[in-house]
Amino acid sequence: MADFSNFKASLRIDRRTIAEYLEQISNPINAQAEVGSIALSDYNQTIPRPKFDKDVSEIIEMSRILNNLAPIKIAIPKLKVDEINGDRFYNDDGTLSFIREEENDIVRDYYPSESPLESGVEFDAIYEIDKNTGKILLKVEPNKRQGSRLKTNITFLNNKINDKYILVQLNEDNYVNNITEFSGNGKYFKTLFRDPHDYRPVRYMEGRDDENGNFEMIDCIFDKIGNVARIKRYTNNREVSISYTDDTKNISVKNRNQ
Repeated sequence: MADFSNFKASLRIDRRTIAEYLEQISNPINAQAEVGSIALSDYNQTIPRPKFDKDVSEIIEMSRILNNLAPIKIAIPKLKVDEINGDRFYNDDGTLSFIREEENDIVRDYYPSESPLESGVEFDAIYEIDKNTGKILLKVEPNKRQGSRLKTNITFLNNKINDKYILVQLNEDNYVNNITEFSGNGKYFKTLFRDPHDYRPVRYMEGRDDENGNFEMIDCIFDKIGNVARIKRYTNNREVSISYTDDTKNISVKNRNQ
């Protein structure tokens, strides 16, 4: 449980760092880059690759923060009923309702499944609760989608910011496949995906509803050495695709609802 505890401790530090950083930067989709200054018709443009590219720099920084937030692997709590030594609580019909395990200032409630999952997990959910406040700190759930190599979802709740939480998805070996930060009651998210073999960042996505209710999204792909290879930016009425070579920046704009 040491790795798990260390990860939770890092979240308490880095959540504040992310919040402070977000207050200081602009959303790339709203940036007044060269693509925003050209007429509203469809077009393609190739320019020399700039030495400083705001589209790239902000994405790299945000993906770096998310990547540093989660370790490569997380040791999760026990997932079999007979491994839990806590107090057992039963339903009126005699079936097991949940098991409660206490550790210092933490209460951990395990809710068993009616039958074990294919992976052998015997719980539908595990809740970690602050003993002093009664607030839920995190939730561990098996991924029940058949055929998925993602086996565990861990949700970390930020009790100081009610509309923010972090979701981490693990594969069958408990390696972190992706990490997502949600805020604004789910209206704003940032997700980083890792390569399942060497665990390097391979994709970054960001989405939000603006103040007018229009959806905005960024989808970025990294190459094998960590450089930005492609960026797509979407709004309700425009799609901007940016790709890079060693010395050029290639921009394609398609407008919708013309």
